[in-house]
Amino acid sequence: MITFCRLIKHHIDDAVRDLLTKEIEARVSVTRLDSDVDNVILANIGSHALRRHLRGEILRAIEVFTATGSHALTLANLPTQEFPATPVTGFGNEPELAVTNAVHLGLIRLLGCSPFAVNYENDGRLIRNVVPNPAASGKTSSWGADSEFFWHSDNPHQPFGSPGSDPRLYAPQYLTFYAVRNHEQVPTELTAIEDVVLHLDETTRERLMAPEFEVGAPDSNDQDTTLPLKDTPILDVDSCGRYRVRYDCGTTIGHTPAAKDALQRWHDALLDVPSDELILQPGEFMIFDNYRVLHRRRAFTPRSDGSARWLRRCYAA
Repeated sequence: MITFCRLIKHHIDDAVRDLLTKEIEARVSVTRLDSDVDNVILANIGSHALRRHLRGEILRAIEVFTATGSHALTLANLPTQEFPATPVTGFGNEPELAVTNAVHLGLIRLLGCSPFAVNYENDGRLIRNVVPNPAASGKTSSWGADSEFFWHSDNPHQPFGSPGSDPRLYAPQYLTFYAVRNHEQVPTELTAIEDVVLHLDETTRERLMAPEFEVGAPDSNDQDTTLPLKDTPILDVDSCGRYRVRYDCGTTIGHTPAAKDALQRWHDALLDVPSDELILQPGEFMIFDNYRVLHRRRAFTPRSDGSARWLRRCYAA
């Protein structure tokens, strides 16, 4: 099926991967580097090695991604390392993951973005372990597994940001991921907002752009410190004339009969929207535009032997 989603995929050669691994391992082995305290140093190490060894066409695709209007980009066969058991409690020993963090943060640097964390989620830590945490059983959360996480954008209860602003005050524009393991072969599904809008009639589109909705914080947020965004549209248009979206099925409500009807039509459109199913493999990086892409993860049964699905997520702006 033809979609509007502009997805860029690249795969690095084994020889390049091995050179990157050797250089990054040598640079991070002389000290203990923590992703929350030493993220600038890790980004410097990673970006330096990546600039030295990536082919020109791949490097260029990364560097111009945010300026091209593309929706998502993946880069496979990046360096990996010896990994501990999946930290299903949500948190682990960050210095043990210095190679992975140098690659991840180095790529964010090459994208021309800055990584950031928010104090109302993930204990304010920079990188979130997307793992099946038993404490999140039954919740639609990045720490969940047994419930489908329906189409959504991250932190939709926050306003859209603008270049040069403090990104912590706004919904993250970009989500980045590094895949540690995914034996269960669980896809991360993406759909471009243009594909959803195409399924809507003009009246519904106009109603979704009216400030008649309320969007609350998702289950992954600290509910005691986050407030819903009230009197807001679900859809709007950015300065380039492109649609942007804020939406979470479990936290979005309409305040008028017309808004409630439009929201139901929106939900119905999402049931049949075209999507890209990305089964991230170990050593694969992904970035997508959280303002212009909705994503979901279906329910799955995680492994119980310490090797359950494990992605590493970092917000970027």
